[in-house]
Amino acid sequence: MATFSSKQYSWADMTISYGGRILEGVMEVEYKETKEKEYLYGRGAKPHAIVHGNMNYEGKIKVWQSELEAMTKDAKDKDINNLSFDIVVAYVPRDNDGQIITDILKNVEFMEVTKSMTQGATNMEVELPIMFLDVKRQA
Repeated sequence: MATFSSKQYSWADMTISYGGRILEGVMEVEYKETKEKEYLYGRGAKPHAIVHGNMNYEGKIKVWQSELEAMTKDAKDKDINNLSFDIVVAYVPRDNDGQIITDILKNVEFMEVTKSMTQGATNMEVELPIMFLDVKRQA
């Protein structure tokens, strides 16, 4: 019988790596999996079933400008939109009282890069939308 843990992870428990390097200047990560679903209608006004379609994987990562510049150095033609890589998101409890949870986002690609700075800002934060092919869970 599987044991259930109600351990809740915090931002401080998370480690995000890309290209074998832990990202120190990461401020946010979001990833989602979507499965297309719709009702199957036939006789009458009520649906007879729910049918399933394609999967979709997308999200975003927010990093310091210095992290963006480090990624740019690795990119062909210095364009990070040319990169394809895995992102490893590991939830590692600091108190050794919970399970280590690892999600691997497979074949991640950035969709766009927008740099922006406002008056009074002390550093640049860059939000990078991503798309990827799958999430491999290693729990």
